[in-house]
Order: sequence, then C-alpha cells, then structure tokens
Amino acid sequence: MLIPFLDSWRALTHPREAFQDLPPPLGVALGRMAAVWIPLALGNALLTCWRALQGYEALRKGGLPLDLLATAGVDPTVVEDLLKTLPPALPLTRLLPWLLVLVPLGVLGTWLHHAVWDHTGLWLLGGLKAKRGFRTSLLAEAEALRHAALGTLVGLLSFLPLLGGLLSIPLLLLDGYLWLFRGFALAARHDCEPWRGLAATVIHAMLLGCCALGLLTCLVILLRVGA
Repeated sequence: MLIPFLDSWRALTHPREAFQDLPPPLGVALGRMAAVWIPLALGNALLTCWRALQGYEALRKGGLPLDLLATAGVDPTVVEDLLKTLPPALPLTRLLPWLLVLVPLGVLGTWLHHAVWDHTGLWLLGGLKAKRGFRTSLLAEAEALRHAALGTLVGLLSFLPLLGGLLSIPLLLLDGYLWLFRGFALAARHDCEPWRGLAATVIHAMLLGCCALGLLTCLVILLRVGA
C-alpha cells in the first residue's frame, strides 16, 4: 500500500514529469484511482460523521454557552429544555451501510465533475488543438486524482485534537495545490502547454464561484419576495 503513495509523492513533487509516460487505458486508470481514493475517502467520511455525532451529542447535553445566550437576551432555560427534546444521535454503525454506497458514488461523481469542468476550461483556452476528446480528459483526471488522494491521507491529520488546528492553513494551501495539480495531467495528455492546463483548473474554480454566487443571489431574491 505504500508503493502508490510513494509514486504519488514523486508525482506531486515533480508534476511536470509525472505524466510523460504512455497513458494507461481509461479503465485501468479509473481502477487505480478508485483503489487508492475510495478507502481514504471512506476513512475521512467515517471520521467526519463521528465528529459530527459527537458534536450533536454535546449540543444535546447543553453544549451551548448559556451565559452568552442570557447576555444576548435569550432565556437559557428555554434553550436548554429545547435541546433536551432533540432525539439521540444515531450510532455510527447505522450510517456505515450508507457510507459504503455514497462514498464511492461521491468519488466517481467528483471525477466526472472535474473532467467536465476542466475539459470546458481547456476548450475555452484553446488547449484541445490535438483533438483527443473528452475521453482523454477523463483519463487525465483519473491519473491526477489518484495522486491527489495523498492529500486525503494527509488531511486525516486534521482530526487530531491539537494538531488539527495548527494544520488548518497548511492543509488549505495543500488543497489549492492539488486543485492546480490536475492541470499538469490535462496538459500532458492533451499535448498542450502546462499553463493552459493550470489555467483550465482556475477557470473551473471561477465558473464554480460564479454559479455559487448566482445561486445565492437567487435565494436572497426569493427570500425577499417571500417576505
């Protein structure tokens, strides 16, 4: 299991050289990505759910700062009684079957999402001159995301009680680098300049931001109309 991570480390530290060999078939690349990323994503999901359930139970047992609520003019006893009426948290074992289904679907959905948007960004930048098609972008994303899964492994450190807070900014910077890292795979497999592949991932992020901003604007307008 350490061999894929060593390979990913070399790829992440030398991104220009990571995709210079002959590309594997799409099915092989997808299988390798799934074999590395799905177990890590499942571990991350389990820890996230466990932390959320712990936080919910703490909230049920009076985890809110009642003194601050009183200062804000809210009756603490009313809030405390309301919290006691909340149902107990589900055991993590009840969620496990759902995670075993949803996590692989989420991994595949993320792969397709990145392929569509990055391919669109590369098309807007004129990076598809070799005319290798969308299948090439699917292959490039699978290869890149297999290596980027190493970031999920490193991200598990954020669940450590003291170390998690200290690593928040470094992990955020790592996420930014892994986002751009896909651009090297795109450029190599589509035989275009690296800057076009990197810029395609930036366009992807900008388009997502515009969509999110548009959705938020629509929600605000609907709320004002409803009021």
